[in-house]
Amino acid sequence: MKLDSIVALPKQLVFSLTHYSSEDAMFTFIFGKKEKKSEATQEIEQRVGISYDPQLINKLEEDHQELVEIFTEIKTAATVGHFRRIPSKLSEFKLALQTHIVLENVRLYVYIQQSHAQDVDTSDFVTGLRSEMNGIARAVVKFAEKYTETPPEASTSANFVSALEEIGAVLVKRVQLEESRLYSLYLR
Repeated sequence: MKLDSIVALPKQLVFSLTHYSSEDAMFTFIFGKKEKKSEATQEIEQRVGISYDPQLINKLEEDHQELVEIFTEIKTAATVGHFRRIPSKLSEFKLALQTHIVLENVRLYVYIQQSHAQDVDTSDFVTGLRSEMNGIARAVVKFAEKYTETPPEASTSANFVSALEEIGAVLVKRVQLEESRLYSLYLR
């Protein structure tokens, strides 16, 4: 029996789910082509867009603190040999990171890009940071899923801790960059 006969999805939908690389392309496929908007409508939408949230940066910084705390708990558990705690802590870390990334993607990056739409250098900088962070997040999620499914044990803890420290170093640099440069673009 073929998979197409089991799954009752139209071939066009199956094709789109596997071949569209951007969210815009998927949105267009699902909801139809966007109507061409007048310049006046586009200008109004740009002015309305995502509104400034005076609490957003505080929330993102609190997320960073929470991620550091969970990360430290994971590392401590591995170091002292409490391997049973690691899968639940990795799941907690993964969820906290994903929630943080969604907030950044939906509120922070969009707002910065719309408010700096005329500044190509800033827009390119933010686009690069967003792409880089999404790549980091994918690597962290993959790591978390790997060790949630097959938790480290005494014989594999050195490899786990080494990989965890590498991830930690990347995340620390990223947090420093966000808090020193990216968030200042939001606060302008």
